[in-house]
Amino acid sequence: MLFFDILLTIQFIIYFKNVARGAGRPPPHISASADPPPISFIVPVKGEPLDVIAAMLSRFSDIDYPRHMFEVLVVSDDEPAYFAKIRALVDALARELGIDARAVRRAGGGRYRGSAFNWAADVAKYDVLAFLDVDSRLPRDIARRVAEAADGRTLLFLGWDGYISLFTKLGKLLRFVYKYFLLYGAYLGRALSGDVVLALGSGIALRRDLLRRAGGFCDCVADDYDISIKVLLAGGRIVYDGGAPIMVEIPSTYFAFRRQFVRWVFNSSYILRSYLLKVLRSDLPIRHKLSVVFNTAQHPLLVTTAVFLPVVGLAAAYTGYIVPPLPVAALEVALAVATVVLLRYVVALARREGYGVAESLAIAAQNGVVSLMIDITAFVYMLMGFFRSSITWRVTPKGSSQLSFRESLAPELVYTAAVAAVFIWALAAHMWLFALSALSLLAVLLYGLYLVTG
Repeated sequence: MLFFDILLTIQFIIYFKNVARGAGRPPPHISASADPPPISFIVPVKGEPLDVIAAMLSRFSDIDYPRHMFEVLVVSDDEPAYFAKIRALVDALARELGIDARAVRRAGGGRYRGSAFNWAADVAKYDVLAFLDVDSRLPRDIARRVAEAADGRTLLFLGWDGYISLFTKLGKLLRFVYKYFLLYGAYLGRALSGDVVLALGSGIALRRDLLRRAGGFCDCVADDYDISIKVLLAGGRIVYDGGAPIMVEIPSTYFAFRRQFVRWVFNSSYILRSYLLKVLRSDLPIRHKLSVVFNTAQHPLLVTTAVFLPVVGLAAAYTGYIVPPLPVAALEVALAVATVVLLRYVVALARREGYGVAESLAIAAQNGVVSLMIDITAFVYMLMGFFRSSITWRVTPKGSSQLSFRESLAPELVYTAAVAAVFIWALAAHMWLFALSALSLLAVLLYGLYLVTG
């Protein structure tokens, strides 16, 4: 695990280095057609508040594209009574805003939004399709950029950045990570480095014939990664658009974040299990194969490391080892050095946007503690992804609903209680090194509980 963690960290150092050198420089775009094509924007909803749907539709009134050249298709899986309210709202706003918008209801046919996407693709008016989340905030030039996916072999990813609706302490911490690790590292940096970018959630565009040739979206929770790899295996390509990213709401509370993150971890292990051999046996270039594998393996690898390293550390202290065997020590030192280099680039990027050095390092450290807490549950979901094809889809709470959303803290409390018991037992046994090691981990966990419950 340490060896692969080092490789992954070095990969991200390269990404951050390229972003630092060319920050604000987008990767090459496809040449847009001189005759822009009509576009169908597809937005799935289920149980979404009417005001959220209304806000989404209002954003289309300001996009830079002829009104008669696009439609907004709201696809609902709601019960007939609630769908009637959605349709009435969409019809009224379409007239008021002067846009072509309609609501359609899919009655059965699948468990997840991927099958809803496939169904909507069949009833959409136009061949160029763009898929968006209902809470997406759209750049004005979104349609002109979507038009670049009209060549029939390109899946265009419009970029993804996050905003918070609740200015909680945890929300601000997560905002930092989503921007400087996810947007700048996992997407912009990966694209600038020439590696394969797998599309994430909102902001995917492609032609209908490419979608069908690739086999459509899966009826699973990992529909974004799934369609990305299917397009690659079908001979298509994925282009990351480096313009202004689509803004999507990110969690501001621990329970909302945990719900989202564990689903991402499940998705990664499920996709790794489903496509590892197919990717390795494909005709993709070796570099692209490795990029896809590392992309999908990063969550399982980091979660597993976070779960096992503290346990291994306690075990080493129990046996009296202060310094681990030389090969392990060498890997730990190499990982520490690589992490310092990585943080150097993260801090440099954050400073350009007003963060101080100490502030950036403190936020990174606090996010590391939060990750340690959440990885207990995430590890279980990671294992599920290697053996199961689906989990129950639960919408991540948005807006003020996050404040009332609560789930059990049992995994985090059990972990903390177990480490506390080990500390007390080590004290009683006069095993001072073991007790010190357990106390250090316990202090981190208690601080983590403070962060996630504060």
